[in-house]
Amino acid sequence: MSEDENPTEPSEESLRDIPEQDFSGAIRPNRYANLRGAFQHAVFVDREIWEHFGSAERILETLRLLVDIAKKRTA
Repeated sequence: MSEDENPTEPSEESLRDIPEQDFSGAIRPNRYANLRGAFQHAVFVDREIWEHFGSAERILETLRLLVDIAKKRTA
């Protein structure tokens, strides 16, 4: 990179031409964040799966059982 290509600081005159910007309201906090509690991940299941198991607890119980079986087979 030559000296001509080095970035230079803007002059005071050019800074006066640029209006001030207030970004304090640009990012809104997530107003629902406190509702999630210990919730970490979301998993979507097909309607057919939900109708078969009927609840998140039964789905989790079955998934945990499958993980245990897989661990026993690989051990």
